[in-house]
Parts: sequence; C-alpha cells; structure tokens
Amino acid sequence: MMRMTKPTIGALALAFAGSIGASHAQTRAAACFFANDFQGENALNGWDLGPAVERRTPEGEGLGEFVPAWTVGNAADANAEGYFPVVDSPAGNRFAMANDAAAPCNCDMGDVALTTPAIDLSGRVGVALECRVFNEGLFGAGPAVIEASVANGEWTLLHTLPDLAGVWQAVSVDLGGFDGSTDLRLRFRWSDGGAWAGGFAVDDVCLRERNTFDMVVSDAQLGANSASPYTTGDQRMYHRQLPLSQAAPVTIAATVKNGGTAALHQVRMTGTITLNGTEHGPFTSAPIAELLPGASVEVAIATGWLPDGVGHATITITGAADEADEAPEDDVATGSVQFTGPLPDDGYSAMSCDAGVATGSVGGSEGFIAFNRLEIAHNGDHARGISVQYTDRTEAGAIIRAILMDANFNMLDTSARRALQQADIDAIQNGTPIHEAFSHTVALTPGDHHVGLQLLSGGEQGVHIAVGGATPAGRSGIMEGLGFTITTLHSAPMVRLHLAEVPVGLEEASPRHEQLAVYPNPADRYLVVDVPMAAAPGHWTLTDMPGRTFSTGTLSAASGGRLTVDISGLPAGAYILSLHTRDARRTARFIVAHD
Repeated sequence: MMRMTKPTIGALALAFAGSIGASHAQTRAAACFFANDFQGENALNGWDLGPAVERRTPEGEGLGEFVPAWTVGNAADANAEGYFPVVDSPAGNRFAMANDAAAPCNCDMGDVALTTPAIDLSGRVGVALECRVFNEGLFGAGPAVIEASVANGEWTLLHTLPDLAGVWQAVSVDLGGFDGSTDLRLRFRWSDGGAWAGGFAVDDVCLRERNTFDMVVSDAQLGANSASPYTTGDQRMYHRQLPLSQAAPVTIAATVKNGGTAALHQVRMTGTITLNGTEHGPFTSAPIAELLPGASVEVAIATGWLPDGVGHATITITGAADEADEAPEDDVATGSVQFTGPLPDDGYSAMSCDAGVATGSVGGSEGFIAFNRLEIAHNGDHARGISVQYTDRTEAGAIIRAILMDANFNMLDTSARRALQQADIDAIQNGTPIHEAFSHTVALTPGDHHVGLQLLSGGEQGVHIAVGGATPAGRSGIMEGLGFTITTLHSAPMVRLHLAEVPVGLEEASPRHEQLAVYPNPADRYLVVDVPMAAAPGHWTLTDMPGRTFSTGTLSAASGGRLTVDISGLPAGAYILSLHTRDARRTARFIVAHD
C-alpha cells in the first residue's frame, strides 16, 4: 500500500545470535523430519503462496498486474528500497519473505499467508515447530501469526509473533496437540496493516520430535540483558569492551530454556572465565526449583572475581538439572569480553557495548544524536574522546561532534565541531574508526553516562553510523528533532568511549603485523594453524573478508604450537584467521572449499 513520506532515521540491528555452535546447529537440523532453509532454487515448491497480490502506484492506485505475495531472496533483495532492513545473517543467507517495499511491489498485502505442504505426524510424539522470523513491525504493519489446520479444516491460532525491529527471532511452538495427525498444515500469516509497511520473513523451518528432558543454554555474556539500564550502580549492564580501570567484580549471565516435554528441576548454571590462558571459577548460580516445558529465563551469576589484566576473556556457562539431559550437546554456551587499557593495548581504554561486527547502520541527513548508555564504576578516569565506525554512505562536508552526557542527558562535554574531510571518507572506506577528542576531558564519576555522535548538518546523504550487537531497551537510541525525541534502538551504534589518549599515529602505535602459516589451503573440515610460542597468551578470531566474525577462542602455552579450528560449518568462500596478542597481530587468508 501507499507510503507518503520517507523517514530520515533508519536502523538495522542484530543478526540472530546464539551461543549454540555450528556442530550443535547441524545436530538439531539433522533431527528435523520436515525442514526448509529456503536455500535451493525451488525452495517454495509444494508450499501454498496464497493469492497473487496487485501492484500499485506510490499513490495506491492498482495497476492490474498481479505478482506472487511470497518470494525467496537475501538481505540485499529485501532491502532494495531501504524499507525492509533484514539483517544479513549468516552472510548471503536466503529466506522466504512477503516484501511490500522492494520491486515489483508496492502491493496490497493486507492479508498474505505462506502455507506448508501437508505434514504427516503419524507415530510422532511431542512434536515442535522451530524457525526464525524477521518481523520488524515498522511503518504501521499489522500482526504476524502462525496458524495450523488439520485435513483442510478451520485454522487455529498457535502463536502471535511480537514486533522486534532489527532482530531475527528464534521461535519454538509446541505442536504436541497434533501428534498423530496425518494432514497437518502450518501457515505464516502477515498483514501490511493497509500501509506500505516493509515486510515479513521466515527461515530455517524445522519440525522435530522433542526429547523428554532437553535443556538449551545460550547467550553467555558479561553482565545481563535483563538488568535495567536505568538502575545506577548495579554493575550488571553488559559491556563488550571494558577498560580494566572500570572493571568491578564480574557478573556473568546466560539464558536457559526447557526444550523438552517434561519439567526440569533444580536447574543450576556453572560458569568459568578464561583470561589470558588462566581459568577462573567455577562460579555457580542459585538453583531454579522448576523450569516448565517451553519456559526460558536468563540466569545471572555474581562471581566476585575482578579481572587482573587486559586481554580477551572467554565466558563459558554450563547448565545442569536433576534430570539427565537427552541432548547434552547444547547444555553449554560461550561468550566473550575484551578488557582494555592504556598503550600498548589496542583497545586504548575503550568502553563499548557493540559486538564489533557491523550488521547495519543508523543515520540520515537531518540532525540527530546516536548514543549508548555506559556504566562508570570508579572515580579517577577522564573521558578523552570517542571513536566512531561509519558506513560508506557517510559524505564529506557533514558537520559532526562527539557528545558526552550524564544519566539525565545533561551535557558534560563535547568535541570541537568539524566537517568530515575526504581523508575521513578514505579511512571509512578502509573500515578505520574515526576518533574525536573531547574539549575538556572531564573527570568521570560513578554512574550511568551517555556517549554519542551528533550530526549538526549534512548534505544529501549525511552521516551513517554502523550498528551491531543486540542491546536491551534503554541502552542505545537516537535523539532527533527540535525536541530531541528519543527513539530506542535494538542494536548498539558503534560509538565507543575512550579513557586514554589515542595516539595520533594510530597505525604506527598498533601492534606489529605478521603472517601465519595455515594448512590445508583450500580447506574443507579443519584448518591447522602453526602458532608461534610468543602468541600465548592471546586470542584468535575467524572472520570473512567483510569482517563478520564466525568464531573466536583463546591461546595459551598449552596450545603446543598448533591450533586446529573446525570450519565444517562455514559456507565456501574466503576467510581470515587472526591471532591477537599484546605485541603482534598475526593473520592468514584461506579458502573454504567443500567437496
């Protein structure tokens, strides 16, 4: 339907992120007796796409031309007109979508449905539907639901999908009431609400029989998503980069879900933290007396441990219950945090909540402030400046400044106003963050602070800031308009606060760069890396060429000069394996080519 105005601020948020590894994902997929990942050329064969929809002019007049309501494509296809910002995760992934924004629609999608073929549940017990959906609910979109019908009878509402902008939602629906049915059909139904309202996407549809006892642990991290960002001083808000000078006794958290058909009792979580090759813990949570089937809860563990050095820390959290888990491979989750400090650490005392991998952008040509709320724990540090990761839609001439505010959005400090130069644009094209120094480097006191980047005036394209990593409500946002209206963001702008001076010669001050030896190359299932003994302690990352991180790990003397990395779950393509230590960054490029 018709959309009359185009918004100046748009945001993409997190890629679907869980802590279940590739091997576990493959194990669960193998258990699907009905599945569709929409990757093949004939991905919609056998599925009912419903009636075709009529194309319309921007003014809403019908053109008499009808096209399928549902198509298969990737994030670039979905975002072709900028109104349906589907996160590209994994890179190049294909999915089914009803897309009201991209060509050939503007269409009337007041009620569209994608229906599975008939599914035979004879002899099946405890069946569940698992899938993921992208339902951003922007621009006046209507509801999105999952419904079921037996033997072409009436449709029954199973699940109403919430609106979550910028998020691939993981969905699990209990189908146990249909056990034994010989002709079950499921449909995903969406409405554009009578507006030109972006779209709806579904992917990785799987039906499987659940185990009786099945715990699933995911999303291990420093801090807790459930912690309120408005509670000053509780020290549970997570940071993905945290200056060592601002570290308090650590709280870690993970989400535990009962994926089985029976209740779990005395559910408890045990965590460890490995920093620079040394493991700390174990730390154990208070038990949950009973976790009912389908229930999910975030569990926080106050460890009492205080980090004693800069470096990459790996958080590992394992779940257990009185009942023996029938699928124990998903009882553990891992996460990470980078403790940063002064030179020679390459974090330059950076504090941030973004995930370090851009999954979208926020910005425009009108004035705005994109900000994050960060928690200062201790006196003694000064706010030196910020770094900003822009996207290539940012243009020279746009006038910007750094902003530092207190918990109530009162201004504490700014950088000098300046126009972005061509040298900035060249650096942005190379993926280099741009640094802005504060004018007064004010002393920070314990409590919440807001750090952001302000666009004061821009040209046709203006300024666009990379975003990446999920952020709970109240943690990140946009201020715009004369009244500085605040809009919550669902992923974190890549704007970082620095508590130490960033040297002018940043490239020269960074750790030296060396090449690694890896084999085989091309590789199929495993990659073997010759690790110099000087590379321990440290950490490693595996990214694709655009910089998206696929896996990470720690290095210690116990590595024995060799690292083996499982790459069996990676799509074919080019990748970079990097070893990070205080004195050097060592990299190797390699090719994944599956037989």
